Amino acid sequence: MSDARTIHAVSHTHWDREWYFSTLDTQLFALKAFSELIEALENNPRFVFHLDGQSSIFDDFIRLRPEMADRARVLVAQKRLLIGPWYTQPDLFNISTESLFRNLRIGIHHARQAGYCMQVLYLPDTFGSHAQLPQIARAFGLPAILLRRGYDPNVMGPTELNWEALNGDCVTTVITPFGYSLAHPERGGRWRNFSRHHLDEETFPLIARMKTLTASEDLLCPIGGDQVSCDADFDRLIEEINHHSDDRWEVSSYERFFATLDGKTLPHWRGEFRIPRLARVHKSIGSSRYDIKKANFDTEEILTHLAEPMLAIARLNGIAHGDALLEQAWRWLLESHAHDSMGGCNSDETNRDILHRCRQAQQIGEAIYSLHARQILANLAPEQNYRFLLSNGTSSPTVTARQQTLITPEASFSVLDETGKPLQVVLRQQRKIQHPRHVLLTPDGEVETEQQAWYYENVVDILNAPVPPLGLALFFVAPAPAPQPLLANAPEATAIENANYRLSLHRNTLRLEDKIQGRVLEPLLHLHDVSEDGDLYDFSPLPGDEGLIFSAFQRVAILSHPAHQEMHLRATLNLPEGLNDDRRTRSENTRSVAVELIVTLEDDVIRFAMSVDNQVREHRLQLRFNSGNVITAVNADVPFGSIARENQSISSAAGFAEMPVDTEPFMHQLSAHPDFHFFARGLKEYEYHGQELRVTLFRGTGNLGKDDLLYRPGRASGQRMATPEGNLIGKLYFEFALCLAPLTPAQLAIHQQHYSFSPVLWQWQQDRRCLHRLDNFDLHIPQQEMARLKILDALPEGFIVSGVDVLYGQTLVRLYNPSAEELPIPAPWRPYLCNAMGEPEEKTRLRAYDHLTLKVQ
Repeated sequence: MSDARTIHAVSHTHWDREWYFSTLDTQLFALKAFSELIEALENNPRFVFHLDGQSSIFDDFIRLRPEMADRARVLVAQKRLLIGPWYTQPDLFNISTESLFRNLRIGIHHARQAGYCMQVLYLPDTFGSHAQLPQIARAFGLPAILLRRGYDPNVMGPTELNWEALNGDCVTTVITPFGYSLAHPERGGRWRNFSRHHLDEETFPLIARMKTLTASEDLLCPIGGDQVSCDADFDRLIEEINHHSDDRWEVSSYERFFATLDGKTLPHWRGEFRIPRLARVHKSIGSSRYDIKKANFDTEEILTHLAEPMLAIARLNGIAHGDALLEQAWRWLLESHAHDSMGGCNSDETNRDILHRCRQAQQIGEAIYSLHARQILANLAPEQNYRFLLSNGTSSPTVTARQQTLITPEASFSVLDETGKPLQVVLRQQRKIQHPRHVLLTPDGEVETEQQAWYYENVVDILNAPVPPLGLALFFVAPAPAPQPLLANAPEATAIENANYRLSLHRNTLRLEDKIQGRVLEPLLHLHDVSEDGDLYDFSPLPGDEGLIFSAFQRVAILSHPAHQEMHLRATLNLPEGLNDDRRTRSENTRSVAVELIVTLEDDVIRFAMSVDNQVREHRLQLRFNSGNVITAVNADVPFGSIARENQSISSAAGFAEMPVDTEPFMHQLSAHPDFHFFARGLKEYEYHGQELRVTLFRGTGNLGKDDLLYRPGRASGQRMATPEGNLIGKLYFEFALCLAPLTPAQLAIHQQHYSFSPVLWQWQQDRRCLHRLDNFDLHIPQQEMARLKILDALPEGFIVSGVDVLYGQTLVRLYNPSAEELPIPAPWRPYLCNAMGEPEEKTRLRAYDHLTLKVQ
């Protein structure tokens, strides 16, 4: 019986900006490849080419070849050179929600400027997809999603389905289960070989197998590969295939293929794409190259919660600058979010480029914040010196500024809010400093005058300062009759304690007394170290290696203050220096790895700051927390909500492209129980077993790709290339926290944001120049009223801040509902509702796990 189908052949390239090569390498190749592409498209009106669902590579090309820009834009406008909607092809699990939104916002904007944006959310090679991608697609009006990895036909059904997000948004989704090189079988499309032999051996059998996964009359056949040039005679290739195939092959596009699904009833899927049945998803890539994970987290926080809200407030007061530079910061960061980049499966040279771009983006964010804070503060209470402001880019009604520099005229001081109420201040350090010499330029040369005057430089924590969500608040330094108490060593103390917890060392292990729930967790924390025989794609231990457990700490000091206590601990881990060459055992030679841990109690949150002086190779180090009860599932955050994941207990890779290990990703927060929550600043990977919540600190490996792993038999996933810097030798810093209180979803989100946000104290004073970036630049600041110090007048209960998008002259505020209960949208907001591009939209209620965007005038 004939089973002839229509095969939609799509010509494309999958363009990794960087990988085992650098961005500059690919840009050099692109000069040749895309110049040839434009000529081929101009010479063949039937030819259509997909530029990998990205705008960035198009932008790079026309920047380097401006003389071809107009010709390229004509082809984009004709829908024959298809770009967007992404700016770069992103990793979905190791970046934040707002980063995904900026990626599409910038990608769509640039594609539209070039002439047209493809209407398919295209992710051909990203290592799995989280459950909220349909909601993000709908936010930008995109009607279709195209994926490859994470699909299991035994679980999800046919390759064409209706994918539903947690909030109920549904998007038509298609999976290309056997990749994007179906007619370029050898080497993933890098070698042109369209012989009848290869068609019979690989392409036609793959098409036949695709038919077993769907009853659709139309099948999608991407023909391309990684960094490949175009096939100028693509239509003739398809004609030739038609001579040998029982199916009907035609030159097509992704949009044309999705049009064949219009009006059809498709099966339903709700959840993630993370099963490595037909393709590897690299489930443990979240712990590769921790250095870039942390750098990216820090950059996202600076841009999203510091720079953008400040720029939005400045815009409301008519003094905004730097919009174009902010877009450049995001573009640098988004270039680092590609799946081979932020995933960490890259060369050492590429990894250094990523770190550099993150730092450049951070500098722009810090400068934008500093410039506008200075202009705003100049017009707030200008008659008072020693005033400062704090901003709040979160949903929390307070912020805690940690280890900030505060200049005071006297040693004894207090800090007051605008109502005159004193704030809790923890004085960490104080230095008396003489004013610098005064220099007068005279006809006889410079004359220096020493000033017999002094000021005080203080390092302070300001606890729970009242700053409205998405707003600024003003504070003042005032004289005090008595000195601030100094955070000092308490040699007699054996524990730290507040109203919620008591933490001590008992038999050299951490003992936590939870006063909220009336329980004792002892030991609270272990460190687990195990061999790493994997590569930068996948963790894989040596067979039979159970690893080494460390739980003993030595108390170094307890620092005490009436409002603050912290315990300083250290441990020494004696670890094998690496793997033996036989890949069967760890070395008998050991090295000492020093661990320093600072534990702080802040209300119902226990903060940890850890440093690890890593001196060994090829190992993985995990935190293992005792949660007090058996864990049956962990709730991990995803955009606008959370997803519960249970262990699968699969102990073999048989039938899978890789072992489907119970290693999972998270963005910022985990809940092992309703009263056991974990927050992190840059950590991305967790497991659980029994009562233990296990969070990976890092893993080190000196190989980009490696054959024959225990957890991934067979070929290497990437190039077999040495990456010695992937071992992360040297000092590494980690920040994480616990909260053992029962919290609602909104309370949990606020706790996480309060923990993660690091406000910057911007002070007006005359004593120390260059205290802040840009404060010593000669800047004309007009006197004017600062009428708006909040972006929103109020934030109703249950609404959580996601971010403030200030690109392209608009101010878009994104809020979400993290709970399973609907929320009414305040009536005054409804005229300002819009989608993620700022285009008007209407709704009256915010569904469970839904979000909204407001265009602020």
